[in-house]
Amino acid sequence: MKSLVECSSPQQMVSLLMIKLSNFNNRTKVVVWVEGKDWRVYSKFFDSDKIIQYGKSGCKQIEEAHYLFKEKVSHVNSIVILDADFRRLEKCNLKTDPNIFYTDGHDVEMMMVKQEKVRIGICEGFEYDGDKKQFFDDIFQDLYYLSYFKWFDYHYKRCYKYEPLSNVHQDQAKLSDLNWIEKTLYECSKKAWDKSNHHTPFIRIKPDDVKKIIKANNSIDPYEITNGHDFYNRMCKHIQDKTKYVRNEECLNDTVIANFDIEQFQKTELHKSLKSWCDTNVDILKK
Repeated sequence: MKSLVECSSPQQMVSLLMIKLSNFNNRTKVVVWVEGKDWRVYSKFFDSDKIIQYGKSGCKQIEEAHYLFKEKVSHVNSIVILDADFRRLEKCNLKTDPNIFYTDGHDVEMMMVKQEKVRIGICEGFEYDGDKKQFFDDIFQDLYYLSYFKWFDYHYKRCYKYEPLSNVHQDQAKLSDLNWIEKTLYECSKKAWDKSNHHTPFIRIKPDDVKKIIKANNSIDPYEITNGHDFYNRMCKHIQDKTKYVRNEECLNDTVIANFDIEQFQKTELHKSLKSWCDTNVDILKK
């Protein structure tokens, strides 16, 4: 039988789930869909005896699998937790489906860092004794233009690829230059689009157009617009520059998850929404 990681489509994911549900011990459980990597965060907040956890990389596949599953098995409770990404900036209605929930902030990484205790835990864990607020403000500022560039790309569906900037340890001057960002990404993005079956045309982003969206939206919550991978990656550089520690993104993620305990989770809007669902349906959260 295939593992979930091997499933290449929502149809395969649902087929595997149906097999699991045929087990007598699973008949009353709630299906909880999350992106695979995020289960490390959420696992400690759910009662494992009451749920079947399901996850795979890709928000779109998970959401499609959830709806396909509900078409086939309407009597089994199924919920989805997704990264919000740019949805709040796009003013999307996040309450159209009461069974789909979104992270506070851009994604699960930013939701965790948004908690003050987590930020304090990061600084203490790496023995940083400087101005903690400034430490995190500096990271947001370093990523300011890249974050707006990504939002512009998302909003106008320009199909850019970001592999050349998967590591954002460049000089701050480069990351503050929209022309440099666009030129760095253009060739990789155009090649990927040429090899794809995209129906959306590839239109090159003009840095001056990004500047316009920045000017019109310069007071956005940085936790909403900043990608968590970029933030963690850039934070690694700041930690290496300002303390004796040298850590990669994975080690940093371990520290953040350890500090994001149930008390911090209960402070989030995500927990509030899940608790409301549990009160109406079945309680699957740990106390």
